[in-house]
Amino acid sequence: MRAGATYFGIDTAAYLADAVAALSALARPPDCVVVTGDLVNAGTPAEYARFREVMEALPVPYFVVPGNHDDRDVLRAVLAPATYGGSRHARVRYAIDDFDVRIVGVDANGPRPWPGAAFDAATLAWLEDAIASAPGRPTMLCVHHPPFRTGLHYLDAFGFRGARRLQRLLERHAHVGRIVSGHIHCVRARRVGAALACSAPSTAPQRLPLLLMDGTLVGLRAEAPGFAVHEWSDADGFTTTIYRRDAGDRYAQRALSAAARDPGTT
Repeated sequence: MRAGATYFGIDTAAYLADAVAALSALARPPDCVVVTGDLVNAGTPAEYARFREVMEALPVPYFVVPGNHDDRDVLRAVLAPATYGGSRHARVRYAIDDFDVRIVGVDANGPRPWPGAAFDAATLAWLEDAIASAPGRPTMLCVHHPPFRTGLHYLDAFGFRGARRLQRLLERHAHVGRIVSGHIHCVRARRVGAALACSAPSTAPQRLPLLLMDGTLVGLRAEAPGFAVHEWSDADGFTTTIYRRDAGDRYAQRALSAAARDPGTT
Protein backbone atom coordinates (compact mmCIF):
# COMPACT_ATOMS: atom_id res chain seq x y z
CA MET A 1 0.00 0.00 0.00
CA ARG A 2 3.03 2.30 -0.10
CA ALA A 3 2.97 4.83 -2.96
CA GLY A 4 4.16 3.04 -6.07
CA ALA A 5 4.46 -0.33 -4.32
CA THR A 6 3.03 -3.48 -5.86
CA TYR A 7 2.20 -6.88 -4.43
CA PHE A 8 2.69 -9.78 -6.84
CA GLY A 9 2.80 -7.13 -9.55
CA ILE A 10 -0.53 -5.54 -8.55
CA ASP A 11 -0.81 -1.89 -7.48
CA THR A 12 -3.38 -2.47 -4.75
CA ALA A 13 -3.58 1.22 -3.83
CA ALA A 14 -4.54 2.13 -7.39
CA TYR A 15 -7.29 -0.50 -7.36
CA LEU A 16 -8.53 0.78 -3.99
CA ALA A 17 -8.66 4.31 -5.46
CA ASP A 18 -10.77 2.97 -8.35
CA ALA A 19 -13.17 1.33 -5.91
CA VAL A 20 -13.43 4.56 -3.91
CA ALA A 21 -14.22 6.45 -7.12
CA ALA A 22 -16.86 3.89 -8.11
CA LEU A 23 -18.52 4.05 -4.69
CA SER A 24 -18.51 7.84 -4.79
CA ALA A 25 -20.17 7.82 -8.22
CA LEU A 26 -23.07 5.54 -7.32
CA ALA A 27 -26.50 7.02 -8.03
CA ARG A 28 -27.27 6.39 -4.36
CA PRO A 29 -23.95 6.71 -2.52
CA PRO A 30 -23.70 4.82 0.77
CA ASP A 31 -24.07 6.56 4.11
CA CYS A 32 -20.67 5.19 5.12
CA VAL A 33 -18.04 2.64 4.15
CA VAL A 34 -16.67 -0.20 6.30
CA VAL A 35 -13.30 -1.75 5.45
CA THR A 36 -13.24 -5.21 6.99
CA GLY A 37 -9.54 -5.65 7.54
CA ASP A 38 -6.19 -6.16 5.83
CA LEU A 39 -6.04 -2.45 5.14
CA VAL A 40 -2.32 -2.93 4.43
CA ASN A 41 0.09 -5.81 3.95
CA ALA A 42 2.92 -5.40 6.47
CA GLY A 43 1.42 -3.05 9.06
CA THR A 44 3.91 -0.20 8.52
CA PRO A 45 3.22 3.53 9.11
CA ALA A 46 3.94 4.32 5.45
CA GLU A 47 1.32 1.82 4.30
CA TYR A 48 -1.34 3.26 6.62
CA ALA A 49 -0.49 6.78 5.50
CA ARG A 50 -1.06 5.74 1.88
CA PHE A 51 -4.32 4.00 2.80
CA ARG A 52 -5.50 7.13 4.62
CA GLU A 53 -4.60 9.28 1.60
CA VAL A 54 -6.63 7.10 -0.77
CA MET A 55 -9.64 6.93 1.54
CA GLU A 56 -9.75 10.72 1.95
CA ALA A 57 -11.39 10.87 -1.49
CA LEU A 58 -14.56 9.32 -0.07
CA PRO A 59 -17.41 11.81 0.39
CA VAL A 60 -18.77 9.81 3.35
CA PRO A 61 -17.29 8.57 6.66
CA TYR A 62 -15.45 5.27 6.74
CA PHE A 63 -14.73 2.79 9.51
CA VAL A 64 -12.18 0.01 9.76
CA VAL A 65 -11.86 -3.36 11.46
CA PRO A 66 -8.31 -4.76 11.73
CA GLY A 67 -7.40 -7.89 9.79
CA ASN A 68 -4.63 -10.41 10.34
CA HIS A 69 -2.20 -8.30 8.24
CA ASP A 70 -2.89 -5.18 10.30
CA ASP A 71 -0.98 -3.84 13.28
CA ARG A 72 -3.45 -2.43 15.83
CA ASP A 73 -0.99 0.02 17.38
CA VAL A 74 0.26 1.43 14.09
CA LEU A 75 -3.29 1.61 12.72
CA ARG A 76 -4.34 3.69 15.72
CA ALA A 77 -1.28 5.92 15.46
CA VAL A 78 -1.86 6.83 11.80
CA LEU A 79 -5.61 6.73 11.17
CA ALA A 80 -8.11 9.17 12.64
CA PRO A 81 -9.74 7.82 15.85
CA ALA A 82 -13.20 8.17 14.28
CA THR A 83 -12.33 5.42 11.79
CA TYR A 84 -12.01 2.85 14.58
CA GLY A 85 -14.70 4.28 16.83
CA GLY A 86 -12.11 5.80 19.15
CA SER A 87 -11.66 2.35 20.68
CA ARG A 88 -9.06 2.07 23.44
CA HIS A 89 -9.64 -1.62 24.05
CA ALA A 90 -6.75 -4.00 23.49
CA ARG A 91 -8.78 -5.31 20.58
CA VAL A 92 -10.53 -2.67 18.50
CA ARG A 93 -14.29 -2.74 19.10
CA TYR A 94 -16.96 -0.09 18.73
CA ALA A 95 -20.63 0.64 18.03
CA ILE A 96 -21.66 3.46 15.67
CA ASP A 97 -25.17 4.86 16.13
CA ASP A 98 -25.11 7.62 13.50
CA PHE A 99 -27.09 5.82 10.78
CA ASP A 100 -30.35 3.92 10.26
CA VAL A 101 -28.33 0.72 10.64
CA ARG A 102 -26.23 0.35 13.77
CA ILE A 103 -22.64 -0.64 12.96
CA VAL A 104 -20.77 -2.83 15.43
CA GLY A 105 -17.10 -3.47 14.63
CA VAL A 106 -15.06 -6.15 16.39
CA ASP A 107 -11.42 -7.15 16.04
CA ALA A 108 -11.41 -10.96 16.11
CA ASN A 109 -7.75 -11.49 15.25
CA GLY A 110 -5.60 -13.91 17.15
CA PRO A 111 -1.92 -13.20 17.87
CA ARG A 112 0.04 -12.15 14.79
CA PRO A 113 1.10 -13.74 12.47
CA TRP A 114 -1.52 -16.45 13.11
CA PRO A 115 -4.19 -15.86 10.40
CA GLY A 116 -7.08 -17.42 12.30
CA ALA A 117 -9.79 -15.71 14.36
CA ALA A 118 -10.70 -15.96 18.02
CA PHE A 119 -13.57 -14.45 19.99
CA ASP A 120 -12.45 -14.70 23.60
CA ALA A 121 -14.82 -14.48 26.58
CA ALA A 122 -14.20 -10.76 27.11
CA THR A 123 -14.92 -9.94 23.45
CA LEU A 124 -18.12 -12.01 23.44
CA ALA A 125 -19.30 -10.39 26.69
CA TRP A 126 -18.68 -6.91 25.26
CA LEU A 127 -20.43 -7.86 22.02
CA GLU A 128 -23.52 -9.17 23.78
CA ASP A 129 -23.77 -5.99 25.85
CA ALA A 130 -23.32 -3.82 22.75
CA ILE A 131 -25.96 -5.70 20.76
CA ALA A 132 -28.44 -6.00 23.63
CA SER A 133 -28.22 -2.26 24.34
CA ALA A 134 -30.19 -1.41 21.17
CA PRO A 135 -32.71 -4.23 20.65
CA GLY A 136 -34.93 -2.24 18.30
CA ARG A 137 -32.18 -1.17 15.91
CA PRO A 138 -31.24 -3.09 12.73
CA THR A 139 -27.60 -3.95 13.29
CA MET A 140 -24.66 -4.98 11.13
CA LEU A 141 -21.72 -6.79 12.73
CA CYS A 142 -18.36 -6.16 11.04
CA VAL A 143 -15.45 -8.59 11.48
CA HIS A 144 -12.46 -9.56 9.36
CA HIS A 145 -12.84 -13.35 9.30
CA PRO A 146 -16.06 -15.01 8.10
CA PRO A 147 -17.49 -16.79 11.17
CA PHE A 148 -18.23 -20.01 9.27
CA ARG A 149 -16.45 -22.62 7.16
CA THR A 150 -16.03 -21.11 3.70
CA GLY A 151 -14.86 -24.12 1.70
CA LEU A 152 -11.44 -22.49 1.19
CA HIS A 153 -9.58 -25.24 3.01
CA TYR A 154 -6.22 -23.50 3.26
CA LEU A 155 -7.90 -20.70 5.29
CA ASP A 156 -10.56 -22.74 7.08
CA ALA A 157 -7.75 -24.81 8.60
CA PHE A 158 -6.90 -21.90 10.92
CA GLY A 159 -10.45 -21.74 12.21
CA PHE A 160 -12.62 -19.22 14.06
CA ARG A 161 -12.45 -19.97 17.77
CA GLY A 162 -15.68 -18.95 19.43
CA ALA A 163 -17.81 -19.20 16.27
CA ARG A 164 -20.35 -21.50 17.94
CA ARG A 165 -20.69 -19.18 20.93
CA LEU A 166 -21.13 -16.29 18.50
CA GLN A 167 -23.90 -18.19 16.73
CA ARG A 168 -25.71 -18.86 20.01
CA LEU A 169 -25.36 -15.18 20.92
CA LEU A 170 -26.87 -14.07 17.61
CA GLU A 171 -29.73 -16.55 17.92
CA ARG A 172 -30.80 -14.44 20.92
CA HIS A 173 -30.62 -11.16 18.99
CA ALA A 174 -32.57 -11.30 15.75
CA HIS A 175 -32.09 -7.57 15.05
CA VAL A 176 -28.53 -8.36 13.88
CA GLY A 177 -29.36 -8.90 10.21
CA ARG A 178 -25.93 -8.87 8.58
CA ILE A 179 -22.41 -9.97 9.43
CA VAL A 180 -19.92 -8.53 6.95
CA SER A 181 -16.35 -9.72 6.58
CA GLY A 182 -13.33 -9.90 4.29
CA HIS A 183 -10.24 -12.12 4.65
CA ILE A 184 -11.01 -14.68 1.92
CA HIS A 185 -11.07 -12.16 -0.98
CA CYS A 186 -14.22 -13.64 -2.52
CA VAL A 187 -17.94 -13.91 -1.79
CA ARG A 188 -19.31 -16.60 0.49
CA ALA A 189 -22.45 -16.47 2.64
CA ARG A 190 -24.17 -18.49 5.33
CA ARG A 191 -26.77 -18.02 8.04
CA VAL A 192 -25.26 -17.41 11.48
CA GLY A 193 -27.98 -17.09 14.07
CA ALA A 194 -30.64 -14.80 12.59
CA ALA A 195 -28.07 -12.97 10.44
CA LEU A 196 -26.77 -13.58 6.95
CA ALA A 197 -22.97 -13.58 7.13
CA CYS A 198 -21.50 -12.39 3.83
CA SER A 199 -17.86 -11.89 2.85
CA ALA A 200 -16.87 -9.21 0.34
CA PRO A 201 -14.57 -9.47 -2.66
CA SER A 202 -11.21 -7.72 -2.57
CA THR A 203 -10.84 -4.30 -4.20
CA ALA A 204 -7.80 -5.72 -6.08
CA PRO A 205 -7.80 -8.68 -8.50
CA GLN A 206 -7.02 -12.02 -6.90
CA ARG A 207 -5.76 -15.46 -7.90
CA LEU A 208 -7.32 -17.82 -5.36
CA PRO A 209 -5.69 -21.22 -4.80
CA LEU A 210 -7.93 -24.19 -5.48
CA LEU A 211 -6.73 -26.90 -3.12
CA LEU A 212 -9.00 -29.94 -3.33
CA MET A 213 -11.75 -27.64 -4.66
CA ASP A 214 -13.83 -27.53 -7.84
CA GLY A 215 -12.76 -31.05 -8.70
CA THR A 216 -9.06 -30.17 -8.77
CA LEU A 217 -6.12 -31.16 -6.62
CA VAL A 218 -4.25 -27.87 -7.19
CA GLY A 219 -5.24 -24.89 -9.30
CA LEU A 220 -6.00 -21.17 -9.41
CA ARG A 221 -9.17 -19.19 -9.97
CA ALA A 222 -9.25 -15.54 -11.01
CA GLU A 223 -11.42 -13.18 -8.93
CA ALA A 224 -12.24 -9.73 -10.29
CA PRO A 225 -11.99 -6.66 -8.01
CA GLY A 226 -15.18 -5.71 -6.25
CA PHE A 227 -17.05 -4.50 -3.21
CA ALA A 228 -20.40 -5.13 -1.52
CA VAL A 229 -23.18 -2.63 -0.85
CA HIS A 230 -25.62 -3.38 1.96
CA GLU A 231 -28.95 -1.52 2.10
CA TRP A 232 -31.67 -1.45 4.72
CA SER A 233 -35.36 -0.61 4.38
CA ASP A 234 -38.25 -1.09 6.77
CA ALA A 235 -40.15 -2.96 4.05
CA ASP A 236 -37.44 -5.35 2.84
CA GLY A 237 -34.86 -5.49 5.60
CA PHE A 238 -31.30 -5.96 4.37
CA THR A 239 -30.39 -6.26 0.69
CA THR A 240 -26.83 -6.95 -0.47
CA THR A 241 -25.47 -6.13 -3.93
CA ILE A 242 -22.04 -7.14 -5.21
CA TYR A 243 -20.23 -4.80 -7.60
CA ARG A 244 -17.43 -6.16 -9.80
CA ARG A 245 -14.97 -4.35 -12.02
CA ASP A 246 -15.13 -5.64 -15.61
CA ALA A 247 -12.49 -5.83 -18.35
CA GLY A 248 -13.39 -2.28 -19.38
CA ASP A 249 -12.46 -1.00 -15.90
CA ARG A 250 -16.10 -0.26 -15.09
CA TYR A 251 -17.88 -1.37 -11.92
CA ALA A 252 -21.23 -3.05 -12.46
CA GLN A 253 -23.74 -4.92 -10.34
CA ARG A 254 -23.41 -8.69 -10.28
CA ALA A 255 -25.88 -11.21 -9.01
CA LEU A 256 -24.96 -12.83 -5.74
CA SER A 257 -23.79 -16.41 -6.04
CA ALA A 258 -26.26 -19.16 -5.25
CA ALA A 259 -24.52 -19.54 -1.89
CA ALA A 260 -25.06 -15.90 -1.06
CA ARG A 261 -28.73 -15.98 -2.07
CA ASP A 262 -29.45 -19.05 0.03
CA PRO A 263 -28.55 -18.42 3.68
CA GLY A 264 -28.50 -22.13 4.39
CA THR A 265 -25.50 -22.98 2.21
CA THR A 266 -21.87 -22.05 1.79
